[in-house]
Amino acid sequence: MKEEEKINIMLDPTQGCQLIGAFRAFHGIKDAYIVVHSPPDCHSGLLLLKSLQNNSDLRLTFTGIHPRDLVYGAEEKAMRTIKEVYERFHPSLIALLDACAPAIAGDDLDAVVFRLSEESAVKAKIIYFRSAGFHRNMWLGYENALTSLIECMKEAKDKWEKSVEGKNTVNIIGFKDDEYRSEADISEIERMLKGIGVRAVAVFTSAYFRDILLSSEASLNVVLGGDGIKLARAMEKEFGIPYVVVDYPYGVSATEEFLYNICEHIHCEREVEKFINKERVHVRKAVEKAQFYLQGLHGISCAVVGDAARATALAKFLSTELGFNVSVLAFTSANFMLNECELQQEGVAECVLIEPDRFEMSERIENAGVQMIFGSTFEKKLANVLNVPLIRFSYPVIDNISLTNTPLCGFRGVNTWIENIVNAVVSRYYEV
Repeated sequence: MKEEEKINIMLDPTQGCQLIGAFRAFHGIKDAYIVVHSPPDCHSGLLLLKSLQNNSDLRLTFTGIHPRDLVYGAEEKAMRTIKEVYERFHPSLIALLDACAPAIAGDDLDAVVFRLSEESAVKAKIIYFRSAGFHRNMWLGYENALTSLIECMKEAKDKWEKSVEGKNTVNIIGFKDDEYRSEADISEIERMLKGIGVRAVAVFTSAYFRDILLSSEASLNVVLGGDGIKLARAMEKEFGIPYVVVDYPYGVSATEEFLYNICEHIHCEREVEKFINKERVHVRKAVEKAQFYLQGLHGISCAVVGDAARATALAKFLSTELGFNVSVLAFTSANFMLNECELQQEGVAECVLIEPDRFEMSERIENAGVQMIFGSTFEKKLANVLNVPLIRFSYPVIDNISLTNTPLCGFRGVNTWIENIVNAVVSRYYEV
C-alpha cells in the first residue's frame, strides 16, 4: 500500500472509551444499578453490549438529556432519575456515570450526589464517577472505576466490626462478569480455591456490594493477568493486604501456577499438591480421548486477539501446551502490567501488536496466513474473509450465548478448549 493511501485510512480503535470500562466495573456488582447521565445513544450502546451477552441482567438506565439541556443544564434530571431508580429497585449502590456531552457542558454531578445525601431520600450508596469518553480509554476507565471503590471500603471498615473469619481468604481482582463464559469461569475458580481450603471474600467485580465492603479483611489479593493492579496497590497501601499477579488460568500449567502462587502466601501446600494430583488425572483422561486430533493440529498457525490479561494467557497455553504457532498476538486493550519485550523474549508469538488500528491488525493477520483465529465477535468478518475457524473467548461476544457450566479457565476449562478447537476444525466442510 502506498504511503499516501495510509494517510486517508480512518482510525478504527480496538477498544471503547472510559465510559464502557467504568460500566463494566460497576455493573459487576450484583446489587448495583448504573445511571448514565447522557442522551439515549451512549446508553443504548452499553445496553446492546450487555443485553446480547445476558438478557436477564440489565441494571442500567439513562437520564434522557435533550439538546436544550446542554445550555440550561440537566442536574435535576439526574436527581429525578436516581430517586426513581432507588424507589423502584432499591439497589445497595448507584453508580452515576457521565457521558461526553454533559461533561463538556459542565453539569455539576458532585452537587447532585451531595444534595441527595443531605435529603436522605436515597439510602443507597451513590458514587459519581467521571467517565466521559474523552478522558481515557476503556481499560483505564475500568482500572480507575475499580479503584474508586476503595473509599467505600474505608467507610465500611470504620463502621463495622471484623466479620471475615479465618486467614485463608482472598479477593479475586480483574475478573469481568460480561466476558464470554464468565459465570462458568468464576464457578471453576471458586471450586479450585475451595479444593485447596481457600475462600474468596470478593470478586472484583462479580459480587454483592457487601462483599466488596468486606474485601479489606481478606488475607491476599489475587490479580488476574494484571487487570485491576491499581486497586491492588491501593489496598496494599491502605489496608496492608499483599497482592500477587498471576496469569489468567488457561491450561494446566497456568492453573497450577495460579494455585501455587496463592499457596505461597496462604500456606496450604499439602492441600494444593493433593488437589492438583487429583485434577491431573481427569485432564489426562480427556486429552487421551482427543490425542490423535491434537497431534494433527500440532504446529497450526493461529492469531490471538483480546485484552492483555486473557490473550496473554491463551497465547501461552496454545504455544506451550497444544503446540500451536501463534503468528500474531494482538492486544485490543492493554494494562499496567503488559510487557511487549518480555512476551517477545519468551517466544510466545511471532508478532505482538498493542492496541493497533483494526485495519493494521487485520492486514497483519491476513499476511501471516493463519489457519485459526481466537478472538471476539469483532473478528467474525475477518475469519470469514480468510475462511478460517473463529474461536470466541474475548470481549465482546454478542453472537454466541453460554448457558451450560463449561468454563474456559481452570482444569475443567482444558476440556472446553479442546472441544472447541477440535470441533471447529473437523466440523468444517473441505473440498477434496
